[in-house]
Amino acid sequence: LDAQGLARRLSRADEKTPDLERLPLWAVSTDDRIPPQRLIISQEGKLIMGSWEKAERVQLKLIWPVDEDGYNAVGADNGDQGYGDGELVFLDEAIAVTQYARFKESWKRRLSDWQPLYKPGKKSKRLAEAAKDAMAEAAGQKETPERVKAYRKALQATALAWEKLLFEHGLQHALDERRAPGLRFGLTLDESMLKRLDDLDWIAEAVRRSGAGWVRLVFRANAPDFLYSSLRSFNEYDGVVAELEHNKIKVMGCVLDATQWPKTMTPALYAERVKNIVLHFRGNISSWEVGTELNGDWIGGASKPFTTDQVYRIYSAGVNKVKEIDPALETVATLYAWEETAPDREHSLSGWLPVQVKRGFGRNLDVVGLSIQPAENPLGMGFERAFDTTSEALPRQMLMVSSLGYVEKDELKGYWWLEPDDVDGARKDIAILYATASCAMPRSMCGGFWWQTLDQMLPRGRRKATDLYKVWRRTLDQLGRREDKK
Repeated sequence: LDAQGLARRLSRADEKTPDLERLPLWAVSTDDRIPPQRLIISQEGKLIMGSWEKAERVQLKLIWPVDEDGYNAVGADNGDQGYGDGELVFLDEAIAVTQYARFKESWKRRLSDWQPLYKPGKKSKRLAEAAKDAMAEAAGQKETPERVKAYRKALQATALAWEKLLFEHGLQHALDERRAPGLRFGLTLDESMLKRLDDLDWIAEAVRRSGAGWVRLVFRANAPDFLYSSLRSFNEYDGVVAELEHNKIKVMGCVLDATQWPKTMTPALYAERVKNIVLHFRGNISSWEVGTELNGDWIGGASKPFTTDQVYRIYSAGVNKVKEIDPALETVATLYAWEETAPDREHSLSGWLPVQVKRGFGRNLDVVGLSIQPAENPLGMGFERAFDTTSEALPRQMLMVSSLGYVEKDELKGYWWLEPDDVDGARKDIAILYATASCAMPRSMCGGFWWQTLDQMLPRGRRKATDLYKVWRRTLDQLGRREDKK
């Protein structure tokens, strides 16, 4: 494997000639004095060289394909010692050893420092033992080719064991009678709902039958009346909310998807829009998402996006306005769960949070959601880390998955899960895994809120739900969310 081969292994499906200086591969200083920086790789003879600046020793964070599992966010930390100048790193081995150690840490804390404590079943124990055996077998291999293959198998075994751990513990959380009332599972109805009003009764009933007690209702930009100052702007939404109420479905109103923030957006404009929408549905909608994927680098337009400072000030005007109207209303903000794939440190989840929390992010905020999009930003074994990062930065807020999805159309352009050519199977597995595993995260309300519910679960046509919808319905049934009879 040469430098270009490594780059292709780390890159998206649609990146044919990846930039060696823009890979999802980061060097993290072991003493935290130097901010994380992209590792720059190059070819020197038969060796792939990695370079960084200033820090003496670094750990690695990267995206890595796991056989028969998919792309995962992983690390290589050399037992927390990191790597220094001139040291040789065998990535397959280093990643497998690091991830197995982190899996054991997760297993241990869930058995001893969690409520409810994790009770591993027979299959979980068997998978954990298989990972242990695979690691031992790999360590015993002397020849390089066999050693590489063995560590790849060990990493796969670790991934399967970790996924089973989170799935099973999440299931135990969801079925815990003391916690079940505070959990929520939802689907998303985006602005395309307004083009499907003839199907409204069927869609609302399908949401109810799925066991999802919540809908994330996204309000369109509404260019002719962006501020929603006219009652006419609410005509269609009044009908949607009424039908959802009829089906006993609670609504989390999304004031405006951040991809649609206009270039002319100001804090005052946003506060006025929030005020008009929230006041109109006072008594009908008690939860408001006032920011979506706030750490995205596209907000305000891809050619000249807003700065993180502008985004924060606009969002703050909105969240403060909701609490000004009624302190009892729930406020929600969603962050994009990207780390290694972020374009820079400033927009990454772990880079954005400490800066904005110091500025006041979290004030007047009740719930923090994470947007999980594995085709764009793989998580896998990094799923738990994303929640831990958020939980540690915001210890007073409840957490959940507030947006979930995989591949917009049918062609994979990003990172694969399960198999590179099985988008449908990957969607189903992601829906099952993350809806359940989310319940095993700290202070989690679970969530879900599949982003493309209308296109991928309840498509236009014969009023026939897809297999993905059926999988979602069975998953929620397993989580104790029975169909709510009207």
